[in-house]
Amino acid sequence: MRHLPYFLLFLLFMGLSITASNQDSRLLESQSGPVFKVKAVYVDSEGVKWFGTNRGLCRYNDLSWRYYTDADYLAGKQVNALAFEQSDYGQELWVATTEGVSVVLFDSDGITGSTSYTSDDGLLNNDVTDIAIDSRAGKFFGSVDGITWFHDGIMDQLVFFDYYGSMFDKPIRQMDIYGDTLYIAQDGGIGRLVSGVDGISGASRWASEFGITPFSGNIRSVEVNGMDKQWFGTDVGVETHTGYFAKENWDLYSTENGLVNKDVISIAEDPDGGLWFGTYGGVSHLSDGVWTSYTTADGLLNDTVYDIGFDLDGSVWLGTGSGACRLKDGTFLDFITAVPHRIVAAMDFMTYYNNAAESVHMAYHLASSAPVMARLYNVSGMLVGEWSDLPQMEGDHRIELPLHGLSEGSPGEGIYMIQLIQGSQTRAKKIVIIY
Repeated sequence: MRHLPYFLLFLLFMGLSITASNQDSRLLESQSGPVFKVKAVYVDSEGVKWFGTNRGLCRYNDLSWRYYTDADYLAGKQVNALAFEQSDYGQELWVATTEGVSVVLFDSDGITGSTSYTSDDGLLNNDVTDIAIDSRAGKFFGSVDGITWFHDGIMDQLVFFDYYGSMFDKPIRQMDIYGDTLYIAQDGGIGRLVSGVDGISGASRWASEFGITPFSGNIRSVEVNGMDKQWFGTDVGVETHTGYFAKENWDLYSTENGLVNKDVISIAEDPDGGLWFGTYGGVSHLSDGVWTSYTTADGLLNDTVYDIGFDLDGSVWLGTGSGACRLKDGTFLDFITAVPHRIVAAMDFMTYYNNAAESVHMAYHLASSAPVMARLYNVSGMLVGEWSDLPQMEGDHRIELPLHGLSEGSPGEGIYMIQLIQGSQTRAKKIVIIY
């Protein structure tokens, strides 16, 4: 009998492993219609995922999905880009579509309201390709005709005719802001506009005629983290530039260096300072000089990677030409290939250890209202933590369970099992604590 607790714990871990595998590796079948493309990915401060697709905006909170289109909150159904802003009104998500741009207000339950803008309101073109937001709450909307600068309730136009020394007579593909400088990826070169307190003042062209950089003038994407390093995705690889002098300190990373494919369409920097490059042939990660690449042969959903986002648990979300997927510890999970309509179980939850807060993050769904509690066990089956009086109303909840101040003291590093309990219903998952 003395081995019974360990045997029960073993059974729980076995069931847990199967459950986690089924949940984390679920494949959502594609619906009829056009290929499901995910062009934009954003993970907000609560860990909620937002996917901009060719069929609308999808919101995923680890448990359930919400789907928004031009029928409710958006100017158009086809989403090209997303940008977050913490404004005086709360959390806002700017959504670039092929029919205009929308700003949506949201809280823990989803979108609460929106405002849309089109050419009737001053947009240069309703097909907005990208959005950038500066430190003074100015918004820049890119299009084939130039940039619409939205500031203080005014729509101004930044076009080649007026700023021929700083941008090019080509469509705007992507933009990035560092400090007071707006960097523009265009077919023809890199545009640059410097924003001053009194408005926009032009800056000199970065390179030779038409702004062609040393390796390619076909600029598809841009990521800037200061004068220390600027990254530009092109059709021959990733061009890098350091410093202020336009004609000096250029370099190129291509397939010979470890890049999976030379045609780079997206760039993102993760919280650890590593760089991710989405291409038409897979995705590559560069960290401390080491390259790691992934393609469909490794489990990637589609080799065309349009955008990259980073979850709170350290996993990477990739928006691709046939949906989105999550990369966690070298394994691809959560293949999303359609507008999801997931049936949520009567009680379901997701959890992970949040190292920064020294707490356990938990998101759970309840089909009915009743008292809820959580328990944490170590591998020996010993109870090391318990939290009662958790939110118990029907619906979705997101909470943090602090690990400090527990009756048994803060648990050490290792593998634990956490249970969510509501009446006779119990769910269990494995969790790894690393300080």
